[in-house]
Amino acid sequence: MKTCAIFVEQRNQKLCAIGLELISESRRLLTDQAKVTAIFLTGQVEQSHLDDMSACGADEIIVVSDDKLIDYDTHYYSSVLSSIIEKHQFDVVLLGSTLIGRDLGPRISARVHTGLTADATILEFNSTPEKLELFATRPALGGNIFATIICPETLPQMATIRPGVFSIHMDCQKQATIINEIFDVKTPSKVKILKKHPLISDEKDLTKARLIIAGGRGVVNMFDTLKDIALLTGGEVAASRAVIDAQIEPKDRQVGQTGITVRPSVYLASGISGAIQHVSGMDKSELIIAMNTDPDALIFDIADVSIVADAKLVLPLLKEEILAMKHYE
Repeated sequence: MKTCAIFVEQRNQKLCAIGLELISESRRLLTDQAKVTAIFLTGQVEQSHLDDMSACGADEIIVVSDDKLIDYDTHYYSSVLSSIIEKHQFDVVLLGSTLIGRDLGPRISARVHTGLTADATILEFNSTPEKLELFATRPALGGNIFATIICPETLPQMATIRPGVFSIHMDCQKQATIINEIFDVKTPSKVKILKKHPLISDEKDLTKARLIIAGGRGVVNMFDTLKDIALLTGGEVAASRAVIDAQIEPKDRQVGQTGITVRPSVYLASGISGAIQHVSGMDKSELIIAMNTDPDALIFDIADVSIVADAKLVLPLLKEEILAMKHYE
């Protein structure tokens, strides 16, 4: 049977959302046309992790458990994953476009002699009697066009997918089949972890925020106000690339093609023109509120609520209104 395999990444013994996103989306697109297989490399198997993958729609889960796989090691992970791919002969292999996925994807594709579409944002499948075809679409030429890339001559067809693009649906009732594989890498890794330094930040993960207050070039001097509004409302501050390039906000606050993809309940865009490079990272927000002085700004094409006004004048009024509302609570 034709098979789409998904590498499910974990960090600090916790599943990364992108793996579950890819299982859910592949199951939705493929229905019963092909099998969805999760590949899980771990130091210790947690039943809750297997249950989550099964609930997202995995038909089977290939598990490799070994102490050497507790932390990501490019040598061990590349060797094990390429061996699994060569053994099972998948039609399609998908990975998250994370720091790990961007390292692992090219190494695997080189080992198994196939192509790789990097940083895709749209997936499509076509099932023929001969094989399962993958159509992976990604922004190209600085985000000015979208290119759909195919790999018709070699298998598996591989792609890395941007996190946050797809939703997670955990409503599958069928239990996945568990396949345990043996860790078998004869040459030791040349990489040694000398010390770990956990990343500590006072700011929350933007991909999990329900309310995002975003600012662009038009409000580069208003980020103190944006942060005040975010603090009052329980939201998070984000920025366009122009703001990041000006070193006003850190890189992890950037939304867009070269930043991260978000899907909040409310996305407030102030002073953002709506170029495709930014829109590609937030256009799946449930409610988009945009303010810009230009009535023809591209951001208004996707906005649910459009405010044609100077954001530098509107933001202080918004802050005052929120303060007044909190005063009367």
